[in-house]
Amino acid sequence: MLTNSEPGYLAPSILPKLLKLQCLRVFSLRGYRIPELPNSIGDLRYLRHLNLSGTEIRTLPESVNKLYNLHTLLLEDCCELKKLCADMGNLIKLHHLKNSNTKSLEEMPVGIGRLTCLQTLCNFVVGKGSGSGLQELKLLTHLHGTLKISKLENNLEVLMLQWTRSADGSSSREAETEKGVLDMLKPHKNLKQFCISGYGGTKFPTWLGDSSFSNLVILKFEDCGMCTIWPSVGQLPSLKHLAVSGMSKVKRLGSEFYGNDSSTPFACLETLRFEDMEEWEDWIPHGSSRGVEGFPKLRELHVIRCSKLQGTFPEHLPALEMLAIEKCEELLVSITCLPALCKLKIYGCKKVVWRSSTDHLGSQNSVVCGDTSNQVFLTGPLKPRLPKLEELEINDMKEQTYIWKSHNELLQDIRSLKRLTIDSCPKLQSLVAEEEKDQQQQLYELSCRLEYLRLSDCQGLVKLPQSSLSLSSLREIQITGCSSLVSFPEIALPSKLREIDIWHCDALKSLPEAWMCDTNSSLEILEIGSCHSLTYIAGVQLPPGLKRLDILNCDNIRTLTVEEGIQSSSSSSRYTSYLLEHLEIYSCPSLTCIFSKNELPATLESLKVGNLPPSLKSLKVWSCSKLESIAERLDNNTSLEKISISDCGNLKILPSGLHNLRQLQEIKIWACENLVSFPQGGLPCAKLKEVDIR
Repeated sequence: MLTNSEPGYLAPSILPKLLKLQCLRVFSLRGYRIPELPNSIGDLRYLRHLNLSGTEIRTLPESVNKLYNLHTLLLEDCCELKKLCADMGNLIKLHHLKNSNTKSLEEMPVGIGRLTCLQTLCNFVVGKGSGSGLQELKLLTHLHGTLKISKLENNLEVLMLQWTRSADGSSSREAETEKGVLDMLKPHKNLKQFCISGYGGTKFPTWLGDSSFSNLVILKFEDCGMCTIWPSVGQLPSLKHLAVSGMSKVKRLGSEFYGNDSSTPFACLETLRFEDMEEWEDWIPHGSSRGVEGFPKLRELHVIRCSKLQGTFPEHLPALEMLAIEKCEELLVSITCLPALCKLKIYGCKKVVWRSSTDHLGSQNSVVCGDTSNQVFLTGPLKPRLPKLEELEINDMKEQTYIWKSHNELLQDIRSLKRLTIDSCPKLQSLVAEEEKDQQQQLYELSCRLEYLRLSDCQGLVKLPQSSLSLSSLREIQITGCSSLVSFPEIALPSKLREIDIWHCDALKSLPEAWMCDTNSSLEILEIGSCHSLTYIAGVQLPPGLKRLDILNCDNIRTLTVEEGIQSSSSSSRYTSYLLEHLEIYSCPSLTCIFSKNELPATLESLKVGNLPPSLKSLKVWSCSKLESIAERLDNNTSLEKISISDCGNLKILPSGLHNLRQLQEIKIWACENLVSFPQGGLPCAKLKEVDIR
């Protein structure tokens, strides 16, 4: 061991001789003015302790990575040291790397995270480009003592500080301790994204809103449940996105939020989101006292589940395009000067006030409103101010029995709509309050843009206006969870309508025969599920252009077309769609027949229950306990590869012609206890690989 307490020199011939002592365990050159270390240092395979502190070495030789048994490497006060060896991954036994006061060190080597036994690391230098990044530190789980992280500006653009929270949301540490910790964790000013999660202090450090954080673009606060004072972040010059959630003890938002500077706060902010602020009661707009208005570039504002928030929110937001206010039961939403507004979602609020018709509201194309105390909904000044409205959602109106007072008001409010959704209005009985008059032609002319209509979870809805199904451009209707709906208007469908989905309408007993017999109908897809009062689909025939029919979980349906003994009002003949390509019937325990003999369309391409067209490759029949026969024959089918029949307890015979299925590879028949034999001719054997009968 050569140790020099004062700077000393070592003759050039001495060091190579020392490095020939290959059984050395401890080697110290502390304090010697050595500018470099020979590569032969790597020959000391048994070396456990290497002390180079206080030397003048500039780089650590790559051969150091061969010191597999090295336990301690001391590099303290190596002021000239710029680089460690590029790869230190072989030093897997290294416990201590002491590199304090190495001010010239440029970066840590890539892969230092592989040194998982490391317990001491004095200075982690964040690298540029290909150098080691902060992510390496997460692998060094045994580090303790003091760690300095330097040159954060090289790599740190995104930082999340997360505190562990207990099950009840409280902090596991004292509030003052947490504030002290956060005070000392001030990041470098090159930071672009910053998130603080689970912080337990009552207030934030002053550096958080420092305008010197000129690159900060995204800022998030999550579950800082002990804070009582808003962070002062209004003067961050580049901040574009701010999200605050779970700050449950804050009651007031005022000047401290905007910052005390006289300049415009949040000058670049584009999105602002408040969520789950349980005690927040008051939002004082910045311009209310100074005449300096904030948020000049704000495009989106979301205020969600702030149940005690009262008063109003800032009204003058010239760039606002999207406004979402949800579940703020005490909030008065006042819509005034929002010239750029495109999307509006408001429900679960105390009241919605539409200002005078002279106020400009922009050219909205999406509006969502609901669960308000207004008895007159979306009428009055709203109508002339939304000429370009395209999307309308009405949600969570708990008490209202209608939406529009009259058909005229409905027409004016939705005349430019493309999509209309009404959801979770349990007492809604009808869309309009007045009795229906001859409005069909007027609606046809004014509402020619509506393409999509959805009614969902309106349990009290008894009927639909006849005119609501006469919209000339309607392409899709979805009706689900309307358990009191008994029937539809007996009128032909709009000429462009392609799809109807009906689910969970327990009172629905039949579909209009006008839907089935209209030769001008464009209906291609009909899906019906969990409609337990429905006993058949069509009295005479399926819609002539229908290509897909899905029937699922309809307990009482017995046939697709009218059963024997039930005659149609228009015809006694029975025939089906000649364009039908896809038919699925699942879990219909009362089904006794599908079609009568020779009625299946020749164009059928995909079938779950029914006959077997030539192109069918897979047949599945599930949970139809009364079904006695799949089809009469399997003629001309050359494609069928798989047959699976399950839980059809009344099935007694399989279709004849089964032995002609030359492509059949698999047949499974489960829980069909009344099936006693296969048809004459048996099974094909050319490609059959699996027969599973249980």
